[in-house]
Amino acid sequence: ILIVKAIIWVVALGSGTSGGVLAPLLMLGAGLGVVLGYVLPGGEPALWPLVCMAATLGATLGAPLTAIVFAFGLTHDSNALLPLLAATLIAHGFATVVMKRSIMTEKIARRGYHIYREYGVDPLERHHVDEVMSRTVETIDGDMSVGEALATYFGATQTHRAYPVVRQGVLAGVVDRALLEKIRDDAAADALASRLADVLRHRSPAFALPSETCRLVATRLAVHGLERLPVVTDSETLQLVGIVSRSDLVKPSLAHFDEEHKKERFRRLPIPAGKRHFPPVP
Repeated sequence: ILIVKAIIWVVALGSGTSGGVLAPLLMLGAGLGVVLGYVLPGGEPALWPLVCMAATLGATLGAPLTAIVFAFGLTHDSNALLPLLAATLIAHGFATVVMKRSIMTEKIARRGYHIYREYGVDPLERHHVDEVMSRTVETIDGDMSVGEALATYFGATQTHRAYPVVRQGVLAGVVDRALLEKIRDDAAADALASRLADVLRHRSPAFALPSETCRLVATRLAVHGLERLPVVTDSETLQLVGIVSRSDLVKPSLAHFDEEHKKERFRRLPIPAGKRHFPPVP
């Protein structure tokens, strides 16, 4: 059964058919356990078929804990728990080294999709906006006219690509050169004399909250095609407290890199000091 089932299964998988994997793995593992039961110790004849079945299932599917619970749930034999743990974990470690991915995701990976094997938390999910945002913000007064804003902030001395527009600390929107020039060209001749707060009155500003995660804000930047978002206290008062940009969202990834790759170094005593405190025996 072990040899014939293995040949049939390999041919089926190699031909690209969508056959099942659970039942063949259970039969192959149990057959291997029967063969090894003649040389491995154990009084119960069903012990090693059960152990090998769970080990094969857990290693191939990449789910060792599921295989252990599955096998223990079938038998409720506490004497088999230790061999189950040892064999399943060893098989999973071996499969992790020799197999790039689980058999359940092999066909997906062959289509060109990258399948993550590691389980981890996105660094952007671990940090909030108030941890990475810039609290010092250069803003434009909402009572300033369009023409004054173009001449003052978007002339030869321009320092930022976009500026939040506030009126008494309340966010009215964000303007850049392209937006102001479009308003100047599309509107009437007196558009340059219009106040920025009045121009932005009918525009809903995009913003971020200090309590939101960096991952959520990064998604919002990508959806709206923006490079930065003003940060307000809440969605009702719109009191400006900072600004977060795409470069700020790199900070959590850099902190994660430091945690994972930078190691602590022990301070070593200089050799002369050691000789001075512990002189050699003549």
